[in-house]
Amino acid sequence: MKKLIALTLVLVMALSLAACGAKEEAGAKIAVQKGTTSLMYADALKNVETVSYDTFALAAKDMLNGNADYLFVDKTTGKALEKEIAGLKIIEISLSSENYGIGIDKNQADLKTKIDNILVEKAAEIDAIKEKYMNGEEDKYVGITSGTKDGSKAAEQLVVATNAEFAPWEYKEGNQYYGIDMEIAKLFADELGLELVIDDMEFDAVVGAVGKQNVDIAMSGITITTERLQVINFSEPYYTESIVCVVKDSNTELDSAGTVVDMLNVICKK
Repeated sequence: MKKLIALTLVLVMALSLAACGAKEEAGAKIAVQKGTTSLMYADALKNVETVSYDTFALAAKDMLNGNADYLFVDKTTGKALEKEIAGLKIIEISLSSENYGIGIDKNQADLKTKIDNILVEKAAEIDAIKEKYMNGEEDKYVGITSGTKDGSKAAEQLVVATNAEFAPWEYKEGNQYYGIDMEIAKLFADELGLELVIDDMEFDAVVGAVGKQNVDIAMSGITITTERLQVINFSEPYYTESIVCVVKDSNTELDSAGTVVDMLNVICKK
């Protein structure tokens, strides 16, 4: 999700310039997760201060504690936070639209071809995985147990870098991994006849890990970007996501906003 300026970000920057004026003193504080496009979008705005956290959950809780005014987050994760943490409210205006893809080692062109083929051939199965998590059908969730990374068995393992702090895409309970990406990763491994190994790390290290220390792919709700395409390959998109603003449920200042410009007019002039 961290990236160079792409079309959606150019749009946000243009809107921010229109909405935020030339005031130099920072006003509103926007909570974000480190290394995400949410951070980049917030940084594109004038007159605001970004506050970065290791996870979106920590960012949301600190906003509720009064240490930030707004949270910028991927919509599906925002929905999960709204369900899990009392006192949150999503503003139903998309700040951006972007595509998620699987990051793939550039030195494994055949792996990209195979993964793209699986995305097509198993599309119905993958859609069912996404749907059950989006609908909160917890009785259908499947816990995934990771193998142990072993360099001597690299040809027998599919090593997936992730940040398991990003429900409903990936999260951990006990020694098992859950989430859309984790179940899709298990599907990939099964179809490829490989043992799945999940390498859990900080989000801003996930993309850079691909192609190093036997890491084959990255799955962590990763936006396809120009910057990332310089260092990794991407599969075909498998989900279109948006960035939204989350506030305390008692906050009514954005309730009447009908457009991104309306929203930014409030945020940037707070």
